[in-house]
Amino acid sequence: MKHTLFDLTYGRTATLPINFTVETYSVQPINEENFQETLQRRAYTLLSTLEGKKRIAAAYIEHSQAQQKERHNNKLPSITNEFKVGNKVLLHRTKAEKQWSGKFENKWDGPFYIHEILGNRSYKLRLDDKILAKVAHGDRLKHYHSRNNPEPLIPQIGTHSPLINPENILRNLEPIIIIEQQPNLNT
Repeated sequence: MKHTLFDLTYGRTATLPINFTVETYSVQPINEENFQETLQRRAYTLLSTLEGKKRIAAAYIEHSQAQQKERHNNKLPSITNEFKVGNKVLLHRTKAEKQWSGKFENKWDGPFYIHEILGNRSYKLRLDDKILAKVAHGDRLKHYHSRNNPEPLIPQIGTHSPLINPENILRNLEPIIIIEQQPNLNT
């Protein structure tokens, strides 16, 4: 059972305006004769139940915080870009991200080599023999994959690719030509 902050602080439920119209235990008038008895009963209630309520509330808080931490950690991207000395990497140009004038420019510089690992996912980079003065964080780096023999995106004219073969193109167009050549019989 969850407890309110008022309940954990004062050991009782809060007195609501409805309690003044309907007489309840918390608003009963205290007379001088049973004041000591009421005071002792209240002290006993506080000592016996409040500690248990606080322990239960602490367990709920601990459980809730563990769930929040798990949800937060699940949303974070996994850190798989751990780089080693000598790896080829590209460096993200974060300044170009906010400038609209260069929206067609490359967003990555490089390739660079990892020269030194500084810890906390920070790296010193080098370009051939020149070491860069600034340190780069691992969030701004990605592995570089070189293209040894890139294949052309558009095949050369005259190659015998089934996509560019003129006979295949004409064969696919024949039904369209036949439909257009038929006379209209309804007129």
